[in-house]
Amino acid sequence: MVGGCGMNQRVTARIIGGKKLSTAEYKEYLNTARSLSDGARKLGVSQKEFVAMGMELKAHPYIAPFLETLYGGGMLCMASDHVNLPYRHLLERCEDHAKALQTMASQLAELSETIIRAQSLYEHAEEASRRVMNNMLRSLFISTPQAAYIALGVSALNGVGTSFAKEGKLNWSYLVESTAWMQEPFVSAIGFHASKLDIPEQPKDFKSTLELITSRMFPLIGIGSLTQNNHSGKSVNLGLEKINRLLIPHCDATHGDNLTVTRVYPNTEVVRGGTSMQDAIADQRRLSEGPLNGDLESGLEYGTIAVCKYLKANGTYAWRITIPGTDGNHDSPMDWYTNFELMSADEQQRASAESLRFLREVMRQTGIQPDEPVELVGHSQGGIIAAAAAADMQDEYDIRHIATFGSPIAKFDIPEKTMVTAIEMDNEGIAALDGAANPDTENWLTIRGSVREDDGTPQGVLSGAEVEDSSGERKSTHYLKNHEAGYRYAYDTGNKAVLEHARDFQDVVDGELQETQYYQGRIGK
Repeated sequence: MVGGCGMNQRVTARIIGGKKLSTAEYKEYLNTARSLSDGARKLGVSQKEFVAMGMELKAHPYIAPFLETLYGGGMLCMASDHVNLPYRHLLERCEDHAKALQTMASQLAELSETIIRAQSLYEHAEEASRRVMNNMLRSLFISTPQAAYIALGVSALNGVGTSFAKEGKLNWSYLVESTAWMQEPFVSAIGFHASKLDIPEQPKDFKSTLELITSRMFPLIGIGSLTQNNHSGKSVNLGLEKINRLLIPHCDATHGDNLTVTRVYPNTEVVRGGTSMQDAIADQRRLSEGPLNGDLESGLEYGTIAVCKYLKANGTYAWRITIPGTDGNHDSPMDWYTNFELMSADEQQRASAESLRFLREVMRQTGIQPDEPVELVGHSQGGIIAAAAAADMQDEYDIRHIATFGSPIAKFDIPEKTMVTAIEMDNEGIAALDGAANPDTENWLTIRGSVREDDGTPQGVLSGAEVEDSSGERKSTHYLKNHEAGYRYAYDTGNKAVLEHARDFQDVVDGELQETQYYQGRIGK
């Protein structure tokens, strides 16, 4: 086996957004963390002194017999109660003290780091730095496209080398990982150039318009216009609005746009309807991964949405809707091209997306009332659908909370009354396709997970949450098991914003599960 293939993976996470600490709270936590860290440093100095003392004694053992004070009954020590202190005991005491001090120092350092991580004391500053760097790269890639191509090529080659070194073959997940540092600004630059395309509202010639896109969307020569309007705005969404003028008519003619929604009944319990965020992620994984992996034991196929109905203590109803991601089937509302429609800056284009139409029809058939609270849960395209619904369907439904996993949703205009919990991985690629960072607001919480290989060393509090069944060949971090581990890590830190969002998410549907309904969507001509 090539090195690294048999190791399990662990996920740590950074937490951005949500309700922030007050100035007093921030200072109190920071001072405590610094005091603990300073204590760890001082204990470390003492530990080194004991180590040095032991080394000094070991270096001069021949002196000991001449040190009469080490031995009772000497000329300089006549006390009857003096106890002999053999030389080797001195060495042992030095070693014992050094080990004890090292242990205490490690514990204090870990406690300090736990406070820092749990309260995200440094992460907002780190996120601000990351955004500045991404903006600089974006400007560079827009003005000098050659630099973008060179950066992409070099990073991809590095990923290829890492893939062969660790697994002896090409694994695309390493390419995605190696280009993670530039994905967001690269995609944003592409969106900028796409937003400048001159595509008619109803193009007559698919081929000629496609050639226009491929030749001009990201030119090899020339300087892009750095207009203020698009430099920090919805460049990707605006670009897709232009491209969709070509894609939508072509895709509708090829696959059809007639939507059929049918209620279906599983053979096994798939979505179990627990009220916590952890329960919702597990339900999402069972609903999404079964059909994608060819596991049809449940009787559910691709393109299936699950709806849980809850009876609250006050006699009213609440709803949780679980939406799967892209499945790539041409007769599915979650086909690949529907992502382009969903992420358009044009609300009418988003409304025409088969997947959003699918959700709207499911909500109509289940009989959800305008005043009944709803939360939407979705992975990948499912998360995009949830964000689009939260932005565009607020006049129709009371959408209280959305939870997304690996979804590019940064530029959706989601109202403040809707809470957002977005879980993304640093190197999954998909979540970066919006070309922007998520808002840092009180109602919008982002958990950004980072995957590392478990090196087998003893695991501490901050070592990360283990990814289930992650040994063997490296898999894409877009798989839900990674988001599941990332959320578990963030929740276990006790972060204030994470806990508040978790409580709100659970409160929306807090009640007795009445039933779970499943609806299958199909597209035809």
